[in-house]
Amino acid sequence: MRNWQTAILALALAVFTWFLVTGREVVESWVDMPVVMTNPPEGLIIEDGLVDKIQVRLRGPKGLVGNLATENLPYHVDVSNLKIGIQVVDIDASNIPLPSTYEIIEVKPNRLKLTVDRRVSKEIEVEAAWAGDLNPDYTLQEITAVPTRVVVRGPETVLRKISKARAVMKEDFPEDVPTSWAEDVGLELAPEIEASPGQVRVEAFFAPQTRQIWVKVPLEVHAPEGYKASVSQKFVRLLIEGPIYLFRDNEYRKDVGVSLLFASEMTPGKYDLDYDVILPDGCRLEKKNPETVTTLLKKQ
Repeated sequence: MRNWQTAILALALAVFTWFLVTGREVVESWVDMPVVMTNPPEGLIIEDGLVDKIQVRLRGPKGLVGNLATENLPYHVDVSNLKIGIQVVDIDASNIPLPSTYEIIEVKPNRLKLTVDRRVSKEIEVEAAWAGDLNPDYTLQEITAVPTRVVVRGPETVLRKISKARAVMKEDFPEDVPTSWAEDVGLELAPEIEASPGQVRVEAFFAPQTRQIWVKVPLEVHAPEGYKASVSQKFVRLLIEGPIYLFRDNEYRKDVGVSLLFASEMTPGKYDLDYDVILPDGCRLEKKNPETVTTLLKKQ
């Protein structure tokens, strides 16, 4: 019985001695501490230089240092005195929340170089643009954005340099091209800038590319009933403007017509008569040669 008690006492003394020796053993270790900003000035923002954590190299009892890594102790940085521009804030080792049991050897980083700016708002213009593959026979006539102006918010030094934001529609129309196309498009702005609204309605209007050509057309003559008409020429020339693709073959000529115009009541005689012109869809008349046709009207 006495041997059993002696064995327990010896074991307890051994454990106590081990803890005593271990606790007194001094070691060095790096510990991460999260950085917490306190008392931020109204309206100011830190654009650059802010870190999530600092690393502290310390010396202390081995048993305590091992537990310290799991405590997640924060380091508080008072930024109440920050001003616009580049500010240097020292990491004060005396403010690190550690008891005197530990000796602080090194801190990384030991200072923060902060870029401070003011957050402001302003109204800027929206510039609509289009980017994409377009059938070469067509052209972009107009592109608009609604609304035409938006309110942006961000660092004052950044907003000071911009007066407009682009909204780029990116669509391809290599073959069939619509008369118009509309969609909601985001604004091209720096990541630190917010816009209200963040998207605008962009609409693009397309039209065929055109050119002008002279066309020789036979003149149709339909004399009034009971009369016979003799004309000075059987053909007229027309300067017409139309889509380029339409003129790649002569099929369009089937839709071009010219007919002499007679008044409702006419008597035999010599007249300079106008003529009616019919053109294919998408074409318009620029000039006639001649403007009128000399016509001799006789009774049959």
